[in-house]
Amino acid sequence: MSEPALGECPGSEPRGGTMESSMDEDGRVGLAGRSAAGRFSLGRRLGLGLVLALSGSGLSGSAAAEIDRPSVRAEMREIHASIQVLLPLSVEDEAFRSPAARESIRAALSRLAAHAGEVAGHAAGGDRRIEYLGGLLEDDAKEALRRFEAGQLGSAKFFTQRLTDFCVSCHSRLPSATDSALTLDFSSDAALETLSLSRRASLQVATRRFDEAMASFEALFASPDVRPAELLEPLTEYLSVAIRVKGDLERPVPVLEKLLERPDLWTNLRSDVQRWVETLKREAAKGIRPATLEAARALLDEARDIIRHPSDRRALVHDLLASSALHRVLEQHAGESSRDVAEAYYWLGLIETRINLNDWIFSEADFYLETAIRMAPRDPVGGKAFALLEEQTVLGWSGSGGDHMPPVVRQKLEALRVLVESSPREERSPRDETSS
Repeated sequence: MSEPALGECPGSEPRGGTMESSMDEDGRVGLAGRSAAGRFSLGRRLGLGLVLALSGSGLSGSAAAEIDRPSVRAEMREIHASIQVLLPLSVEDEAFRSPAARESIRAALSRLAAHAGEVAGHAAGGDRRIEYLGGLLEDDAKEALRRFEAGQLGSAKFFTQRLTDFCVSCHSRLPSATDSALTLDFSSDAALETLSLSRRASLQVATRRFDEAMASFEALFASPDVRPAELLEPLTEYLSVAIRVKGDLERPVPVLEKLLERPDLWTNLRSDVQRWVETLKREAAKGIRPATLEAARALLDEARDIIRHPSDRRALVHDLLASSALHRVLEQHAGESSRDVAEAYYWLGLIETRINLNDWIFSEADFYLETAIRMAPRDPVGGKAFALLEEQTVLGWSGSGGDHMPPVVRQKLEALRVLVESSPREERSPRDETSS
């Protein structure tokens, strides 16, 4: 069997094409595509074959390709301008459906897709993650445009609103001491006021208004009208910003302690939040861990010791601290391909499977794990990455209705298996006894 290149999907349809039967015209997700875990496989809709287009960037050698940062910044300004047009319209159903706005929406989606593709091109080989996210943003902008042109305005609006998820993912991984001046006027306060506190906070993260996002999250947590079950994803995003972006381990403590006063927290959630508070206090006294694999391994060893079952979230703070160190490691070694870089990608894939509650929409676990496999297929870390990726893929496409894995996904998974099993073994092993 010839192995498809990373990012290649032989015979596949455009990204998003397999979703049509599972999402109605108003953008509501149906049950047909839900996995055994109850998660819709939107994030896997093209499977492993569209994980990342790295053709030409190479996955061997250690020399880092130089990312064209001025060009990336210029393209990002254009993306900013497009989303600035789209978001105020997408949060108001009547405005999005208005014939008067049709040409503006069409032009903005077309411009967004074009410039996202340019971002991916300028980042090629220099920053795999930006290249990957740029490609996904391009494809989803095209999918939103396709649905809009077809008159599927509800699902087009859904896709348009979710375009900011890629911005959140990128902007919440590395330290940023201050908000971006470029994005302070990204969305009008009037438009933001129409959103729920949770969606407003996410949009503020996407537009790098981190201090405002923190305040919005904190208002959400203080609201007695919000059920605890609705807080899991916002709590994860809030702690991600506090830990990875702001490097502030003290601010969340009183917020979480106040949350513990609620009588309606279920037992496991109360236990989780208590553990987060304890970990934040202890780590605040030590300071943010350095950007090393050793620091990340130590945190993940500690996480392994407190995790009681696969869905346990007691180790969330440990995972976010470890991912912070790992993202900074990759930033230092952008474009490089080494065994240690592969291990960093593996750990990030493992962490993503644990902390991402919204992987039916968007998950980077596949990207991290496949990159680790291709970068170090002969090393045990590549084998471990494949085992985890295989499990996640099989479960993601399985459910009460049977196995729904598309042939192209099965082919790509088998190609990765062959890559790992046919590569000569290396003796060196990753320090990993952490359960995946």
